[in-house]
Amino acid sequence: MEKNFTKDGLILLNKSKGISSFGAINHLKRVIKAKKVGHAGTLDPMAEGLMIVMINDATKFSDSLMKKDKEYYVEMELGYKTDTYDSEGTVVEKYDSEINISDSEIIQAVNSFKGKIKQVPPMYSAIKIDGKKLYDLARKGIEVERAERNVEISEIREIKIVRPEKNSENAQNIKISFYTKVSSGTYIRSLVYDIGEKLGVFATMTRLVRTKIDKYVIEDAISLEKVEAEIGKLKELFEEKKENESFWAVRKDIDIRTEKIREIVCFVDIEYVLDYFGINVSNEKYGKLKNGMTVIDTFKKFENISKEISKGVNVRENQKFKVYVRNKNTNVREFKGIVKIVNIRGDKIYLKRDKYFL
Repeated sequence: MEKNFTKDGLILLNKSKGISSFGAINHLKRVIKAKKVGHAGTLDPMAEGLMIVMINDATKFSDSLMKKDKEYYVEMELGYKTDTYDSEGTVVEKYDSEINISDSEIIQAVNSFKGKIKQVPPMYSAIKIDGKKLYDLARKGIEVERAERNVEISEIREIKIVRPEKNSENAQNIKISFYTKVSSGTYIRSLVYDIGEKLGVFATMTRLVRTKIDKYVIEDAISLEKVEAEIGKLKELFEEKKENESFWAVRKDIDIRTEKIREIVCFVDIEYVLDYFGINVSNEKYGKLKNGMTVIDTFKKFENISKEISKGVNVRENQKFKVYVRNKNTNVREFKGIVKIVNIRGDKIYLKRDKYFL
């Protein structure tokens, strides 16, 4: 008898190279026995690094988490380009002449893409045109015109250039690496491609590691391999114990095991993920909110809920708040979901439940 993982929240996953984003999160779902999983931003199979995996009803926040800025570590080579813009594609063109570009010219070209730019997505991408995914068309040898999109490269740092030995077989393949912080929707493969075009010698991405999404960093993430190994050890220990235990002891062990799994995967409850101020409501108002009704509060109540708001944070329409209710039996303040201000009339603030509500 195993208990499903029922909590809502996030797991920071360090995806390995060679597995798709869909494959990674669904493997995690099976290992921890979650009801639902989602992620805040796809990584190609060749890419590694940080994925925010939303567990159970935390998937309702996928849209807002998707739009966060991201940071990547990038490796690329000059001298050739592929149909996918990365090293897993087929080489379609090579620069046959000697590459005579100085380090300062390379650095200048890479840095020239900082700021707000227009970018054409690669053909091998999940973007849809006329209902068809670009990579499906690309696999059939069909290339279509893609509209430019506005993206922002807010930071490029730690540019390193490695030149091969002059007499080596790959003397043309100058290697470049750097870190970059970009807006949501930016394709690093396209950035690499554009750098190669600017230098006039072609370029291909050879490695990509996502190191940061908003405030979440790869150092706090856990790999699938480690999750599987640690939960496997826990399962073995649990199986050994339950053979000689009573029903209620087994039930208690299941609860302990579930808590241990949360620790193993560094699970973050949805309450601590949401960057909203918190407000207290009565059990009566909570009941009305839960039933979809609108409840009324006053500005005085909002001014007293936190020091931050009393320092000048404006209360406005469409602003969201975390709702807390006192448990009647334990008197403990419990998180119950999200509410939104739907109207303000004079001193009265009208609140309604948002899409996440317990």
